[in-house]
Amino acid sequence: MTRKGDDDSPAASLVSPLCSMHEADPTYMGLEKETSTFGSPGENELARLKNVLLHELPDAVIYADNGGLIRFWNRGAARIFGFSAAQAVGQSLDIIIPEQLRQRHWEGYHRMMSTGHSRHEAHELLAVPAVDRSGRTLSIQFTVAPVADENDSLIGIVAILRDVTATFEEIKRLRAGRS
Repeated sequence: MTRKGDDDSPAASLVSPLCSMHEADPTYMGLEKETSTFGSPGENELARLKNVLLHELPDAVIYADNGGLIRFWNRGAARIFGFSAAQAVGQSLDIIIPEQLRQRHWEGYHRMMSTGHSRHEAHELLAVPAVDRSGRTLSIQFTVAPVADENDSLIGIVAILRDVTATFEEIKRLRAGRS
């Protein structure tokens, strides 16, 4: 598949979508699969692995730039939140953040973008409410990692998210049954 900018553009390799999104065509950062041909079988295998990791896992993979605009949205994100990649890419992360949590979220997000530091450890599994397209509240667990450019300047954050609403509701139900 040829994308805007031809095969040597940042969007032509699965390495670059999370590293050089500021240069990539944002319309690519959706549900398309990488189909570029690589030189050796090892590289093809690596490309297939990256494709599966970014597109095929049931977890959401979301990348937002330093301004908080969504630049990558995989199938898992579409399934969990109800927005297609075409609907989500280019939008603010506000589309999945409950209104009452937005100020706190953005304070932390901007602090991370300006200082490179978060109040959370890089390996920490976080749990927060989120909202889907219909406005339904979800319970999600996620991890985040900052994304830097070739000059080590932060350009965004990538998050891997999992919907744990059913598990959370079951725990609440079991706790209520003990009372």
